[in-house]
Amino acid sequence: MMRASAGAAAVVLGLGALAWAAGAQEQPAFPASLERATLLAWMQRETDIMPERVVAVTPQSVTSVVSTFPAGGGQGPRVVIRAEALSAETFARTGSLSWHVSLSADCQARRVRLGETTGYAQRNLLGERRLLREADADWRIPEAGTALEYALRAACDPNFQGPFQTKTVKVAAAEGAPSTTAAPPSPSPAPAPAPRAVPAAVPVARFAPAAGGIVAQVGAAPSVADAQNLLTTLGRRVEGRTTWVETAQVGGKTWRRALVGGFASAADAQAFCAELKSAGRACFVRAGKPG
Repeated sequence: MMRASAGAAAVVLGLGALAWAAGAQEQPAFPASLERATLLAWMQRETDIMPERVVAVTPQSVTSVVSTFPAGGGQGPRVVIRAEALSAETFARTGSLSWHVSLSADCQARRVRLGETTGYAQRNLLGERRLLREADADWRIPEAGTALEYALRAACDPNFQGPFQTKTVKVAAAEGAPSTTAAPPSPSPAPAPAPRAVPAAVPVARFAPAAGGIVAQVGAAPSVADAQNLLTTLGRRVEGRTTWVETAQVGGKTWRRALVGGFASAADAQAFCAELKSAGRACFVRAGKPG
């Protein structure tokens, strides 16, 4: 998703990734340019990303925040970020049209640590998934002007403005796509004081879903029956909550999204998704309401 610091492993090219990518079932579409209007039209047509959540645009990908976990307990904030490939080259190298990763931020030392990067053969974190990159063993300091540095700023700076919050899109520095191998350890940064806690309301409010309610999307399938089965397999985890299937058109195809609602707050929904992800299930928080 983002450019690693010096010494990070290069993207592994190979027939395996290309064969796996064939599971996308149709020729993917990419934006004709990185101009603001063109990108917005493409995002609306091909993805479910909300422009206000985008933190960086590079020639390879558009990166946005899925959910935010505020600082607390002596730890800095953590965000889950996702990306959509913007070029055929990126897709060919990774076998992925979309991917997501958890990012822990040390705001005072200006460093980050990434969890595992998971790639998907289709847009919007759909389709077959695979591990693209192992989790970081150490903290790293992002290179200035890269998507990783913008993600750090979004987590730590209450005045951060994403690329679609300005009249023209500022394209971040070119970066490598997610590596399919683990990167060697980065040089350890100089000792730093304990992370400074960031007020909980700052990151949560900045990326709060738009009006219409907060829902957790736990998967998508081509048929209503398959989507309902995704909800059924959640068992007691959804007791007391509302569940339903939403129909969406993405890339000219009809998808049935499995949704869970009835959350008291964004933090409540994020905790629900965190529990599912710890069990190996897909889940992300977004705006929506029962249809």
